[in-house]
Amino acid sequence: MHLPYTDHYPEAVTIAGEVIGVALTAVVWSRTFRTRAATAAFSGAIAIAALLPAFIPQLGSVSPNLTVMPILQVSASLATLAIFFGQRANWFKALAVLGQVALLELTLYVRESDYELAFLHLFWYGILVGVHLLWAAPPTPPLVDGELPPRRSFAVQELIVFVLTVGLAFLVTNLVFGRLIYNGDEVANTYQAHVYGHLRAYGPTPPCASMFENYWVFRHEGRTFSQYTPGWPMFMGIFARLGAISLAGPVMAGIAAIGIGRLSRRVAADLGATPQSSQRIVAIASVLGPLSALLGPSMLLNGASRFSHTMVCACFAWAIESLCIVSDPNNSRLRTWLSGFALGSAASLMLATRPTDGATLGVGLFLYFAWAAFRRRISWRGWVGTTLGFATFGGLTAVLLRLQLGHWFQTAYVLAPSIHWEAKFILSLPQPNELKFGVPLATGAYCWWPAAPALGIAGLIRALGGRERRVAFMLLVGGSALLGFYYFVQFGRGTDDGLGPRYHLPLVVAMATGGAALLAPLFASIPFGKMAAPSAWLWTLLGSLPVAAAIAYGVVRIAPLLYPVAEREYSYGSAPIRGARKLGLKNAIVMILPGHSTDNETNLAQNSPMDPNPDVLFLIRRSKADEACALEHFPGRTWYRAGTDENLPRY
Repeated sequence: MHLPYTDHYPEAVTIAGEVIGVALTAVVWSRTFRTRAATAAFSGAIAIAALLPAFIPQLGSVSPNLTVMPILQVSASLATLAIFFGQRANWFKALAVLGQVALLELTLYVRESDYELAFLHLFWYGILVGVHLLWAAPPTPPLVDGELPPRRSFAVQELIVFVLTVGLAFLVTNLVFGRLIYNGDEVANTYQAHVYGHLRAYGPTPPCASMFENYWVFRHEGRTFSQYTPGWPMFMGIFARLGAISLAGPVMAGIAAIGIGRLSRRVAADLGATPQSSQRIVAIASVLGPLSALLGPSMLLNGASRFSHTMVCACFAWAIESLCIVSDPNNSRLRTWLSGFALGSAASLMLATRPTDGATLGVGLFLYFAWAAFRRRISWRGWVGTTLGFATFGGLTAVLLRLQLGHWFQTAYVLAPSIHWEAKFILSLPQPNELKFGVPLATGAYCWWPAAPALGIAGLIRALGGRERRVAFMLLVGGSALLGFYYFVQFGRGTDDGLGPRYHLPLVVAMATGGAALLAPLFASIPFGKMAAPSAWLWTLLGSLPVAAAIAYGVVRIAPLLYPVAEREYSYGSAPIRGARKLGLKNAIVMILPGHSTDNETNLAQNSPMDPNPDVLFLIRRSKADEACALEHFPGRTWYRAGTDENLPRY
């Protein structure tokens, strides 16, 4: 899938704007400002920004100064007026004014980003809603031990979430991808997974090595290995050895879903007026968080793929959850040991999977860990468990990289620029028309729905006043660091080949968690039982039903705009491999001629490095010498030529 990941971009952003606007408006009306006029004004601000994407094609704007800027200023002015007439705090009013001025400056500065400006305003309104909820409805006071309700087990719920997530992701693996890959990143991860599955650090160099070339698999001093660090391929290696490598992504998606559910329970723990209502909110948030994350097309597609970003999400969520347990008082010795080990393992694997992602997301984790250690909230068992977990997987990663490159503390990324010039890593300040690539507010709005930036930020800001403010802090700081890093990264600007904005995918953990905390009270407030008054039913249904309808409508309408695009690209890109599978070829060679196949020839030469005699060899032929080499080393095989369709003519 190539940016903007759909063939119907205006329609996708229009739908995303509408559903985000409905959900945000429902929250505003559930917790009104001091006056109904202020609530109505703020709702009007949301409506203008949310509906603007539907009218941008008709406006035909060339510059935001001509059409979009005045409309958005009307929207921002309504939001500011709502704060002035709906709040007493002067600092809040000053915040609203400063925010509107900043929005105006950005609107005048950026170019070719009309859709992004509309979603930027919705994001700002999410911030204001979060501050309003924090100020107007502070969390319930902590309960003493005698008032605490019985602790509920969520084991069965987590098992159901895991099974459903794995099943849904595996369905996408089969129906959308056909269990095939064509992207160079996935090919390289798959290669290394097969190597690790056989307990090897690097693969052997085959005869006619140039005919087996993969784009991100390097040959260095007689050793062959992937560019990517060991974290994700190590996990995939287990499934590769079992012959079920297509299950690795779905299983990791299930692990991520459970982690997001646990964080959602934490941030929603004190949102109810009574212990009983808080329990209902927590139970709903526990499902709503994973649901918001895994129903999003980008998250689900990545979870069904062999890209590494889902593992980063899972490690991020579980590192935060484990750190919270480690720093909690009154844990059992075993729980402290295991949670410390899980924290160190998740943090280490996050770095080992995508080093820059792990380093940026780890900023919030590190700051809170340092604070908790300073306040002596981490016992010596927590310290030892964390150190042991980090050293186990960090040490394994260091040894594997040392075996591959022959030097300590280096990765194959250092080799990439000398092999592929475009792999040179460059940081630069984006131009006014490039900000949308570093901060994907518009593309992210439909690729991540039901997780949405405006909803996530509102819920996380609200959670900053709760007993689990540490979770919101780590999510916000880590997510901001990741966003700041990719804001300056030059590759991916203007074009991207991936499954949605995958470099920003860990932000879904924060958005899903915050969104669950924001929306769960709406659903939990539905009165059940015979004594519920009709007026109570009507009022709560007016708030919860539009949100439920918006979630369902967005999922159903956006899915046909993205999944078929991915299916077509994977189907076309992997046509020669699908053709060989369809024909049931045995003892065959499929010759890939550069420029005469569906994709880059190095992405089609997919051969298991640990199987010397597979049914089909996919080989690249660049010269007569390649052909002679293949005849000498692989005699007796039937030759076929790869083309642009599934039919493979004899060579």
